[in-house]
Amino acid sequence: MRLVAIIVVLLGLAAGCAPVVNPATGELQYTSMTPTEEARVGREEHPRVMAQFGGAYADRALQTYVARIGNKLVAVSELADLDFTFTVLDSEIVNAFALPGGYVYVTRGLLALADDEAELAGVLAHEIGHVTARHTAQRYDRAQLGNLGAGVATILGGILLGDVGAQLGQQVGGLGAAAYVQAYSREQEFEADQLGVRYLSRAGYDPQAMASFLDKLRAKDELVRAGRRERSGVPSFLASHPRAADRVARAAREAGGGTGRVGRDAYLAAIDGLVYGSSPAQGFVRGRTFEHPELRVRFTAPEGFELLNTPARVIGRDRSGRLLLFDMGKAPRGADLAAYLQRDWLREQRVRDLEHLDVAGNPAAFASGVVTVNGRTAPALFGVVRGGGDAVWRFVLVNPRGLGADDLSLLLATMRSVENLSAAEAARLKPERIVIVTVAPGDTIDSLAARMNVKDRPRETFMLLNGLNGRPLRPGEKVKLVR
Repeated sequence: MRLVAIIVVLLGLAAGCAPVVNPATGELQYTSMTPTEEARVGREEHPRVMAQFGGAYADRALQTYVARIGNKLVAVSELADLDFTFTVLDSEIVNAFALPGGYVYVTRGLLALADDEAELAGVLAHEIGHVTARHTAQRYDRAQLGNLGAGVATILGGILLGDVGAQLGQQVGGLGAAAYVQAYSREQEFEADQLGVRYLSRAGYDPQAMASFLDKLRAKDELVRAGRRERSGVPSFLASHPRAADRVARAAREAGGGTGRVGRDAYLAAIDGLVYGSSPAQGFVRGRTFEHPELRVRFTAPEGFELLNTPARVIGRDRSGRLLLFDMGKAPRGADLAAYLQRDWLREQRVRDLEHLDVAGNPAAFASGVVTVNGRTAPALFGVVRGGGDAVWRFVLVNPRGLGADDLSLLLATMRSVENLSAAEAARLKPERIVIVTVAPGDTIDSLAARMNVKDRPRETFMLLNGLNGRPLRPGEKVKLVR
């Protein structure tokens, strides 16, 4: 053991790391980052995070509420003098993560799932634990040592629900639709759970809230997997990784039998009216159709494709593993689209079979080439359609198994489905929202679920959002609906 320790020290010194006693854990750690450097990295990466994940959710009162809870937890941590920054991201994906220097993020999708203030505090406490234990700094060192690249790609991670970003990055490969996301180690996750429970208890919150929320994540994972299998058989790329079941049990043991503040009424009041699912700023996925009220565009994916909307682009996948990507570019009005495709959009690609075509009276062009998916090259088709003004709509169809005649037909059919929305059509596109209602005598799970504006599995979604776990409703209690 002594020899191993000496080797670890020598390796740390060789990599430019200095031994530091961690204030939260009391352990000797090795990292090349000083606290000042951690703050600099977080400050530099923060704008990139905002761009990558849809920016801050436009609700100042909610942002202030979340920051107040976060700062209450920071005040009882070992880094109480560090100026943390808490941000609610405008993303429907349920996730939370932290950067070096005390930058902590939660998505509005996570806020919709949490049931009370204590559960949100548990998420924030877990992320604060990653910062105080210097896991974010250690992960940055690993990324640098592994030469995974600079910027947001080196340090962001799916923390509670896993590496959604990593999965997307692997799926779209060299197309750059999402950054590579590194995971924390299993022991780092457990350590953040332990520290989070510590901060919850110190701040007066119910320490069992972390376990209850982790269990809710497990239930959501199962619901997503079941729903996706039923609809299309496509493996879910929103599924959690790693699974949280063992962390639920461990967090519950750490919490013991303590009690504390739950804050359910205050929490439900804070999220009343929260956007659920896609937002107007990012467009809406309705089945196989994508509609964007601000960009004034609509298209429909081929039969069998499941769409995921991200801030940067729409990503589709079918059961055979084909990928469909959609985003927007700009080309001057009247510009030749074949030239734009080759010289501007795909200037780093060697394209073949470049052709002009007409899509419902709009100029268009397509070509073939290759992309990188999961570290391997795959054939792809590229298409571009003129939108309004200088906008152009861009599509990529990737088939790792090799392109066939039907792939070109699918791409062209998708391109031909593009429509420019009128002002009236765009105005009619409204987001779903979380609405808080009071259970009346005679209300049942089924009757309230029937009022949900959710197409798939509304009863299960209602129970999940409200943490019912099969328990009966109580008249007078408040519940979340999606309307």
